[in-house]
Amino acid sequence: MIKTVSHNVRNMTIASVGQKICAFVYFTILARYLGPEDVGKYVFTLSFAAIFVILIDLGLTSVLIREGARHKERLQKYISTIVYVKVPLGVLAYILMLCSVVFLGYSRQVVAMVGVAGITMFFDSLHMTFFGALRAHGDLRYEAYGMVGSQLVTVILGLLCVWFKLPLIYLVGVFTISSFLNVLFALVVVQRILHLSFVPRFDKATFVQVKKIAIPFAVAACAARVYSYIDSIILSKLAGDIAVGIYAIPYKITFAFQFIPLALIASLYPMFSKLFQENKEALAEHFAHAVQYLAIIVFPLAFGLGVLAEEVIVGLYTMQYYDSIIPLRILLVSLIFSFLGFPVGALLNACNRQATQTRIVLWVMVVNIVLNLVFITHFGAIAAASAALIGNVLLTCVGYGVVRHIITIKQKIFFMMLGKIMLVAGVMGVVVWCMHEPSTQLASAVFGGYWGDSLVVGVAMLLRIVFGGILYVLGLMSLRVITKKEWQLALRTIRGKVI
Repeated sequence: MIKTVSHNVRNMTIASVGQKICAFVYFTILARYLGPEDVGKYVFTLSFAAIFVILIDLGLTSVLIREGARHKERLQKYISTIVYVKVPLGVLAYILMLCSVVFLGYSRQVVAMVGVAGITMFFDSLHMTFFGALRAHGDLRYEAYGMVGSQLVTVILGLLCVWFKLPLIYLVGVFTISSFLNVLFALVVVQRILHLSFVPRFDKATFVQVKKIAIPFAVAACAARVYSYIDSIILSKLAGDIAVGIYAIPYKITFAFQFIPLALIASLYPMFSKLFQENKEALAEHFAHAVQYLAIIVFPLAFGLGVLAEEVIVGLYTMQYYDSIIPLRILLVSLIFSFLGFPVGALLNACNRQATQTRIVLWVMVVNIVLNLVFITHFGAIAAASAALIGNVLLTCVGYGVVRHIITIKQKIFFMMLGKIMLVAGVMGVVVWCMHEPSTQLASAVFGGYWGDSLVVGVAMLLRIVFGGILYVLGLMSLRVITKKEWQLALRTIRGKVI
């Protein structure tokens, strides 16, 4: 069992890293090619459709995975009933989505793009369910293959659209093709391995059971989805497509790192659940170390990228995205709380406090929407980034307040540890900032003249990153944030082994 979980985590982590790298490179190319206005339309279209996709699933896939794992003999009835329900839900969600975008007064071009994205939305929901059947059997290999494969198809077809200078709607259609191919792949794999039929059949008893269980999952999923994408939609309506394009760049950069806490929590969640029943003292220790590991990663990311924000934005995306620098720095601070919030949410869910976690997300979602509505008109992308920061601060801090009532945390040691990491990262950031001129002069002396300014800037930035990384590790070791015992416990935690 441990070996299976370990393999699943490894497969999904590798797939997530590959998918994130491909998606980041692809989006960078699109951003340089399209410019802020068209990027804004493109991102709005995908964000708008992403919110409505949850109306098709409504937590059904989560129920399929959980109940199918417990009652494998009933998996066929779960699959048939859920597919039966998803077809009318898909039609309803599609109609509602088109009516909404027309009612909001968007152009014909955007309405057409949303219409194509809506088809993708339905395919995405289907392959979620098909792969959910495999998850119920503890097999995530093929989902990982599908994730990477569909991303590669998207990149190849998208670059062809760029090469032939096709209209924007074709770039949206690329997702429809890759998602459809992923549905076919999932369908074939599940039929061959599990020998299940996906012909829709309604079973009343199964539907009543699934509906009852799915409600809390649906509420939580809807809240999380709206919270993730509503800022781009409000930006589009109140500040225009260019503001969405400006905001999309820092959002994509920070979002690219989300696979790190996701991979760790995938390993930790079952252990948190087990320790909650058996050993709360060990649970508290593993929670503290999970926060520590993520803090060690996220603080230098936030501080380092914050210092290098101008070089990253101008170097990768050109001067047309210069206004993305301040939102990027704000979202990098938000990234700190996002990382540290993952163990908080995982522990609440593992300790039967999922209803509490859902209420927190709903409350923060409302705060986020209000802040966006009030300030976006005046401050544009900066307001959206600031609202995201406030939301992540609230999610983490309020959730931590609940966690304190579940486990006993040694607060002084806990916050002293975070303080040490932040101090070392801060010193690293100051040194990297001060190295701008010396590193540029050194790179210019070695590579200047014949190689061009781009290489000089790249080498100078690489020198600052390497030196900053070495300084950061030495600082952690000198303050004894990293010890031999810490490394051993880290390896045991990541492998899902309980002390």
